[in-house]
Amino acid sequence: MASTDTKHLKLRGNVWWYQRRIPKDLLDQFNGETTISESLGTGDVRDARLQRDIINGKLQERKFNAPNVGRHKFLTFVQEMTTRKEEDPIYWDEPYDFDRAERDNNIELIHAYTTVNGRKDQSHKYGVTLKEALYNWSNQKRSAVSSDSRKKARKSIDEFLKYLTLSDIQLEDITKKQVYGYIGLLLNKKATSTARGYISRLRTIWNYCEQLSEVNTPNPFDGHSFKGGTEKEKRLPFDAQEIRQIRELISDEVLEHKLLVELAVFTGCRISELCNLRAKHVTYEQEIHAIFIEKGKTSAATRVIPLANELGGRLQTLAQTKDENELLLGLDGKKMSRWFSRIKVAHISTDSSKSFHSFRRMFSTAMQRSGVSEPDAAGILGHARGNYMTYGYYSDGYTLPELKAFYDQAFEYIIW
Repeated sequence: MASTDTKHLKLRGNVWWYQRRIPKDLLDQFNGETTISESLGTGDVRDARLQRDIINGKLQERKFNAPNVGRHKFLTFVQEMTTRKEEDPIYWDEPYDFDRAERDNNIELIHAYTTVNGRKDQSHKYGVTLKEALYNWSNQKRSAVSSDSRKKARKSIDEFLKYLTLSDIQLEDITKKQVYGYIGLLLNKKATSTARGYISRLRTIWNYCEQLSEVNTPNPFDGHSFKGGTEKEKRLPFDAQEIRQIRELISDEVLEHKLLVELAVFTGCRISELCNLRAKHVTYEQEIHAIFIEKGKTSAATRVIPLANELGGRLQTLAQTKDENELLLGLDGKKMSRWFSRIKVAHISTDSSKSFHSFRRMFSTAMQRSGVSEPDAAGILGHARGNYMTYGYYSDGYTLPELKAFYDQAFEYIIW
């Protein structure tokens, strides 16, 4: 039976149009418009459904990021009225038409008035919300926190709100019981370390607001147990035979695909770090080939990684064919992760603990077996070098020749 899913779709002649009322939470973003109506430029209902779903997704995105308009109106009125009251204690409220405010349902103005005149404090209804807290934290920490960390924080909040079946919630309305229930759900679906990460990011957002005196109640994300969950499955290395198979399988692939795998094997870089490399990140200084990882999973991920001459020379040749800001490999990390996964499952192993990330573990193992100390290896792998203030605060880090010495020490232990 043919699908009749035409919600928000209307056929005009031979062309499908997208039509719907603008969600109430987004009305202020559409300059007085109340409906959306636009041609999808297609007569194929399947294509129209795809375009509709994309538009709906974008609206949902805008809804998630929409500022708390009511809260800002209330706070603006309170600030304005408080200033007027200080300047003119008797006639401060004369400019306001409260009868009209009631007719227009301008509840923020009325609540601000009762708050400032002392009749009834309504401030508790306009506390900072979880989404607003995320928005403020993301903007404030933009230069200090990686985009990946901001995305994870947003996902943590999005998932928590889905659990609560709410579009948003005031921070001070979140209860410890709600968080306890959410942790139970997480532990049933995800590894313990993942559950801890979700709650840790929510706790960070709360603590940020507490520092700004936006909240005055205890942090509901503190003091929870994560017992009963399962630990994250550790990545296993490929054995020598599997590595030989991988080499054979990628031998007929395009140059960029082969380089992606080789770089993972010989640098231990994450797939996202390699796919984000630009031509300008390939360097040759002091007779040493190297790549510069500009951004990564954490602040420690920014680093310089020396390369063997042969691999470095091939990268240099490729980089010289591109503009300096052009992606070196021209690849998308998520697509390449799926590409490698398909090859692995079809020809190497169905074991989910073996993946592209296994190359990172293997490189780390090579460093360890060669006798490179953990702090020295961290400089190449992009791990934090511990909690020693002297090095972390005052040191400029290793020189390129020092890093190359560590790299060469581990090179013969790399399986390829």
